[in-house]
This record gives sequence, C-alpha cells and structure tokens, in this order.
Amino acid sequence: MNRTRSFVLLAGLSPWVAGCRDTPQAKAREAQAVEATRKQELARRLAAADANPEKPAAVAEWLMPPELREISGLTLTSRGTVLTHDDNVARIYEVDPKTGILLKGFSLEGGVRGDFEAITTAGPDVYLLESKGKFYKFKEGADAAQVPYATFETKLGNVCEFESLVYEADSTRLVMACKKIRGKNAPHEVLIYRFPMPLDRATMSTLTVPIEDISGSTKWKDFHVSDITIDPFTKNYVMISSREKGILVLTPDGDVVRSGPLPGDHRQPEGIAITKDSLLLISDEVNGRPAAITVYRWRP
Repeated sequence: MNRTRSFVLLAGLSPWVAGCRDTPQAKAREAQAVEATRKQELARRLAAADANPEKPAAVAEWLMPPELREISGLTLTSRGTVLTHDDNVARIYEVDPKTGILLKGFSLEGGVRGDFEAITTAGPDVYLLESKGKFYKFKEGADAAQVPYATFETKLGNVCEFESLVYEADSTRLVMACKKIRGKNAPHEVLIYRFPMPLDRATMSTLTVPIEDISGSTKWKDFHVSDITIDPFTKNYVMISSREKGILVLTPDGDVVRSGPLPGDHRQPEGIAITKDSLLLISDEVNGRPAAITVYRWRP
C-alpha cells in the first residue's frame, strides 16, 4: 500500500470556515465556492486513483472540528452523507464525505453521557451503541435539536467490550462485533452478535471466526474490532481494528475474504463506512494528529 498522505483539506464548524465577510449573502457565496472547489478536487483525485489502481492511496483527508476530536463510528444516511458522534456525549453530527463540511449537529434529550462507540442507521431509525452493549434508538434531528430516544439492553457487557455496529438490511438485523472478549481464558477469535428486528435477546445469534483463519501472513494474535460496515456491492462484513491497524472482510457465513494492514497511516482508526459510489471512509480520533475522516477509493 502507498502510505503517503496525499490530500489534506480542513473541515470546520460550518461550510464557510474562512468567514472573512459578515453578510449572510457573502457567507453563502463563500460556502458554495468552498463546496464546489472541494468536490472538483476530489473528482480529479478519484480519476487519478482510478487510472492507477495498483497504487491505492488516500484521495482526501477531512480534518474535523474540535468537538469531534474523539470521533468514533460512521454510518451513511439515505442522502449519501455521514452521521458520526463524539465518544462521551450523545451528540450526533452530519458530515458531507465529499467535502468534509459539517452540516449539522443534534443531541439526545437531557444531554445523555456515556461511552458511545458506534452508530448505524436502520431505515428511519438511528442506533447509538455504548461499549457495554446498550442501544439508544432515535430519529434523526434538525440542527441544534434534542431528540427523544428509547433504549435496549443487550446484557452482553460482562461478555464483551463493543465498538462496532451496523444494520444488515438484507437480514433486517443489527450486527455488532466484540472489540475485546472478557475473561482470562478468552478465546482468540472474532465474535459477532446479530440481533434480528424487532430487538429481542431470545432471537440473538452469534458467529465466531478463529484468529488462525484471520491472521494470514500477519502476526496478529487477536483482531480487536473498532468498527464494522457492510460492503454495498458484495454484502460482506468489512471490519477495522485500531490496535492491529488492520482490515478484515468476512462473508456473513464467516468465511475470510481478505485480511491485512489498513491503507495509509492511521493513528487511531475508529470508524468505517463504504458509500454506494465506492468511497471508503475511515475516521481517526486525535492521536498525535488532528481527528479526521480519510477517503479512499474502495475496491472489493
């Protein structure tokens, strides 16, 4: 993999981060110019990447504003934008993955705090996941809104620490992989829980894949899943690990399609999403570098 950082653009609190004029009309024109420039440059970089598929590299890196310094999971909306969230407060942000522009932010009612690690969309509903396996279900809100929510307790916190969640539309179920299996004699494997809708512990199922099937030519002794998404083309599970700096692709039956190092230079990758127009998005928390969403061309 080409590990150079090829394209850096700043994302700010609003589309008009420069903000050198005061009138709303001037700010709107500036915002439109920033958006158009970024989209044009991204298109040019994607064309260059498509012309050299043997040299995969980042085509954009969108630096996040301070409130997303602990950016975690990623999920796509039906509009093609991305929802993401902070690690400690239940506040959700919408980002345009083609410009890095922060579009809005909204919160759960009451300023809910917790160890929030993953997010996914399931039709009109959004699910936020705490590390101990508790779901928060709500509808997407407008900018600055506070939205009501319901919770569902998986009671798996004594078994696993979780950082990943995705909605598998073909099977209408939520899929979550353990980051760490608890216990001194915990097996070295990837452990995945699947919850069909409507959520009920009685219908939960599991999938396990031994590390021997995953590690391949790497020296991995475990694979600590930081996030999971579903390839929109193959329907395979695509997972990343912040600790191993790796990527793993599994079929829903648990067969390993491929595993290996992440592209680029990721200090603390926490979120992954793949768009319908073949963009791979990886989010990184602050860790010696600013928090960012990095964009690659996805090739299954």
